[in-house]
Amino acid sequence: MAEIPEELAATLARNPVIAAVFGVENVPSFLASECRVCILASVALHELEGLITVLSGAGKFTFVNIDACSGLGQDRGAVEYLKKIGVPGVVSTKTALIQRANAVGMVTMHKVFVTDRSNLPRSALAVEQSKPALVQIMPWPVVSHLEAGEIRALSPYIAAGFIKTGADVAAALRAGATGVSSSSPELWDMAGRQ
Repeated sequence: MAEIPEELAATLARNPVIAAVFGVENVPSFLASECRVCILASVALHELEGLITVLSGAGKFTFVNIDACSGLGQDRGAVEYLKKIGVPGVVSTKTALIQRANAVGMVTMHKVFVTDRSNLPRSALAVEQSKPALVQIMPWPVVSHLEAGEIRALSPYIAAGFIKTGADVAAALRAGATGVSSSSPELWDMAGRQ
């Protein structure tokens, strides 16, 4: 696994909630929050550079979900473009994209969907091959059904999907999550571990 940068690890220790920011219209809410880390998705290519400048200037750490932003291809050029405009982190379900982002020094988060036991070995193999800094496990309630070895294979992990309340955040952190991702602005200011 790639190392989580020390500053990012410290930020997540203070506020383990990562804002899932879908679209330009939700950026102002994120900027106004105490949350320091976001996953940016559903943003058009022509809007990305300006948003990254604004977010970086506000001291926010941004992962771009490369799979969910129109205009970004599934090739080396997309990763290199994101690196060039100052994007510090990338989220993807694609092993090759995570490997490319690692190679250019970006912080990586491999997103896996664990919908049943049959896709768990494939997810673990993809993570083993991509060696991301973090793994985003969706949906988070499935974690309670995984064995310790299965969780280790997908760690350190960010719990995502169905995180609706402070109690959900606390439960995910107690289950071993490094952080949680949520699109609920009311959770973005949750400081510290429950």
